[in-house]
Amino acid sequence: MRLSSKVNILVVLAFVASGLLCLGIQWVFIMPSFISLEKETAIKNAERVLETINNELNQVAPSASDWAFWTDTYNYMTGKNQNFVKENLEGTSVLEALKANYMGFYDTEGNAAWNLAIDLPTNELLHLGWLSEAKLPPDHPLLQIKTLTDEVRGIIDTPYAPMLVVAKPILTNLRKGPIAGTFILGRFLDNSTISHISKLTKLSIIPSLPKKQQIVPSHLLQIGHRHKGITYSALRKVETQTSWQIYTTLVDLTQKPVLALQIDTSRDISDQGAKAVMQSLWSLAATGLLMMFVFWKLLRITVLEPLTELTEHAKKIGKAGNLQEHIQIKRDDEIGFLSKTFNQMVDHLEESRQKVVDQSYRSGVAEMAGGVLHNIRNAITPLNVRLSTLQQSLRTAPLEEIKQASAELANSNTLSERRADLLQFVELAAEELSKLVTKSYEDVTLSIQQIAQIEGLLADQRRLTRSERVIEAVDMVKIINDVAAGLRSVFKDVMEVKITDSVVSCGNVVGARAALQQVVANVLINAAESIIEAGEHTGCITISASKEELMGREMVDYHFDDNGIGVDPEHLEHLFERDFSTKHREGSGYGLHWSAITIQSLGGKMFVESAGLGHGASIRILLPVA
Repeated sequence: MRLSSKVNILVVLAFVASGLLCLGIQWVFIMPSFISLEKETAIKNAERVLETINNELNQVAPSASDWAFWTDTYNYMTGKNQNFVKENLEGTSVLEALKANYMGFYDTEGNAAWNLAIDLPTNELLHLGWLSEAKLPPDHPLLQIKTLTDEVRGIIDTPYAPMLVVAKPILTNLRKGPIAGTFILGRFLDNSTISHISKLTKLSIIPSLPKKQQIVPSHLLQIGHRHKGITYSALRKVETQTSWQIYTTLVDLTQKPVLALQIDTSRDISDQGAKAVMQSLWSLAATGLLMMFVFWKLLRITVLEPLTELTEHAKKIGKAGNLQEHIQIKRDDEIGFLSKTFNQMVDHLEESRQKVVDQSYRSGVAEMAGGVLHNIRNAITPLNVRLSTLQQSLRTAPLEEIKQASAELANSNTLSERRADLLQFVELAAEELSKLVTKSYEDVTLSIQQIAQIEGLLADQRRLTRSERVIEAVDMVKIINDVAAGLRSVFKDVMEVKITDSVVSCGNVVGARAALQQVVANVLINAAESIIEAGEHTGCITISASKEELMGREMVDYHFDDNGIGVDPEHLEHLFERDFSTKHREGSGYGLHWSAITIQSLGGKMFVESAGLGHGASIRILLPVA
C-alpha cells in the first residue's frame, strides 16, 4: 500500500475518532455539569427564600426589643404606669407604624395586660385564638422565658395565617429585672408577605396549607440558622421539563407543619447548556471537516508529493557514491526505498559537511580579523588625537623665551625693573611648563595603556589563530574605569559614566581582559555617539548589574543604560549583524557584531533593548560569575 493511501485513511479515521470523542465528552461530562449547576442553583434559591423569611422574622426583633426593654413598659406591667396604654397604645396606629399584625403584653402568669391583632391593609380587628384571649396557657411556647437573656423566635399558626413572632422578657431600659412579663410582637406570613418575598428573590413561590395527614418526621427537621429562627423540613427536589421545584414545609414552635412552600427555578441553565453543546458540536464538526481538508491538502503538497519526488532524486544521487554508514529500515513504501538511497549518500554528505566546516572556519577567521581591525581603529583614533595634541602643546612651549630671559638675567647690566619683569616671566613660564609636563605625563600614560590594549587585541587575535584565549577572573569596575579614562575628549565631554554600587557588589566575572576592554569601549563609544546624535550637550550612561541563573550557571547581568537617541524598533534585531550600522560612514558596522561574537565565545550573551527613538537604549551583557 502506498504511503499516500495510508495517510488518507489515517486522516479520515482521526476525524471520525475526534468527532466521537468530542460528542462523548460533551454529553458525558459537559452537559451533566450544567444540570448539576442547575440543581445547586435551585437549592440555593430555595435557601435564599428561607433566609429571606428568616430576615423578615429578624426585622421584627429590633422593634420587640424596643418595647420589651423599656422602663415605661416595665412600670406598666408592675402597676406603676396607669397611663401607659392611653399614651402609647390607643388605636391601631402603633401596629401600623411597626408594620406588625399583633402585639401583646403578658404578665409572668400568662395573663394578658393588653393585646391587639389587626389586618394591616384594612385595619380590621382580628381574633387570633389564644393570642386574643385574656390568658395564655402556661405551657405556651411563647411564655417559655426563664432568664433575662431568653427570647423566643419562630412561627405560630393562627386562624388567619401563619405568623412570624418574637417574644422577649419585659425589662427596664438597662435590661434589669426581675422579669415583669413577656412582650410578644408578630407579623403575618400571608400571601402578601410571600408575594413581597417573591419579588425580592425574583422567584416563583407557591404557598399552600399542609395536608392534615402530613406528618414531618423529626429527623427531617433542620434549623435554617444557627440562632433561633424558622424551622423547616428537608428540601425535596422535583424535576419537570421546564423547572426545578423545591418543596419544603415550615414548622411552628410546637413542631407542627403550618405552611408548605413550592419554590420554582426555571431550567434556563440546562437549556442554555444544551444549546451551547449543540453549537459546539456543529462548530467542531465544521471546523474538523475544514481542518481535515486543509491538513490533507497541505500534507499532499508539503510531504507526499515532495517525498515521492525526493525518492526518485535520491535514487539518482545514490548511484554516484559508496556505502560507509548504513541505516536499515525495512518497509515496502517510499520511506523504505528512501532509506536505501540515503545509505549511499552518507559518505558524500560527510565530505560536503567537512568542506562547509573548513570554509566556515576560514570565513570566521576573516570575520574576526575584520572585527579586530575595527577595534584597533577605535583604539588608535583617540591615541592619534592625543599624541597630536601633545605634539602641538610641546611645539608651542616657550622654551626659546625662557632661554632668552635666562640670558638677560645672567647679564649684570640688565636694569632692575627689567630683571623683575624677567623673573616674573620665568616664574609664570616655569608654572606653565610644570602643568604641561604633568598633562604630558598623563597623556603619555594613557597612550601607553591604549598601546597595551592594542597589543592585547593583537595577542588575542594571535591566540585565536593558534589556541584559546587566556580566560581569567576580571574586575569589570576597573575595566570600565580604564576604558572611560581613555576615551577621546569629544566623547568624555558629552557623557558622564556612572557606575552603581551593584556592579561592585556582583564581584568579578570570567573573561578575557583585552577582549572585554574592547567590548566595553565599543559600548561606551556607541552611547556617546547616540547622545551626540540626540543633540544632548551633557548625557549620561549608567551601569548597573545583578546576578541571575541562566542555563544552569550563575551569571552577572550588566546594564549599560544611556539617554541618547535610542534605537528604531525596526533596527533592534539587526544591530548585531555584520556591516549593519545606522551611522552611514566608512568602517562602521563591525563593533557590535564583533562584540556579540566575543561575548558569546566567552560563554555569555549580549543584546539591546530600547523603547524607540527618543527614549535611549540599554545594552545588556551577561558573563559567568568568577
